[in-house]
Amino acid sequence: MDPETAFQGYLDGALETFGIEADEAERAVMRGVWHLYEAGMNRLIDADLTEVELEADLDLSRSPEA
Repeated sequence: MDPETAFQGYLDGALETFGIEADEAERAVMRGVWHLYEAGMNRLIDADLTEVELEADLDLSRSPEA
């Protein structure tokens, strides 16, 4: 068995919390999808966003205005 990863721990906890049963094939798909997005997510976590201005009147139900 592969060593425990942060994602694996998160996945196991989430599935247990919501009472979802997933077989090994379904878990493999979830791990594969995470590996596609992991690098970009880590770049976002590491990004210095202190110079980015907050969006005024944020309404997530609408697309951003140009």
